[in-house]
Formats: sequence, C-alpha cells, structure tokens
Amino acid sequence: MTWDPPPPEPGLDPYRVLEVHAEARPEVIEAAFATLREIACADDAGGGRDLARLTWARRVLLAR
Repeated sequence: MTWDPPPPEPGLDPYRVLEVHAEARPEVIEAAFATLREIACADDAGGGRDLARLTWARRVLLAR
C-alpha cells in the first residue's frame, strides 16, 4: 500500500509539477526535482509555494 500525501493545492498533477512523463524513472524524477528546486529557491516571491509543490510531487511519485 502506498501513501499519497495530500496536495498543497487541489487538482495538482505531480507529473506536471515536476515536468516529467508518466513513465519517468526514479532517477529522472530526482533530477527534475533537483533542477526545479534550484529555480524555486532562487525565486524570492513564490519560491516557498513552489518548493511545497515540488516536494509533494516528488514524494507522491517516488512512493509508487
């Protein structure tokens, strides 16, 4: 049984958040997360919200 944490916002698609294909391998998911995390951390305005989305999407996709 997998645990899917609730999305930080309703209707979010974890694949779209991380910009990966539905059949992406774990290493692709990790690479996308790392790249997008750097971008989010550089954004002073919405970085916290973006980081929450990215972290949620990573947890959901890697739990499967």
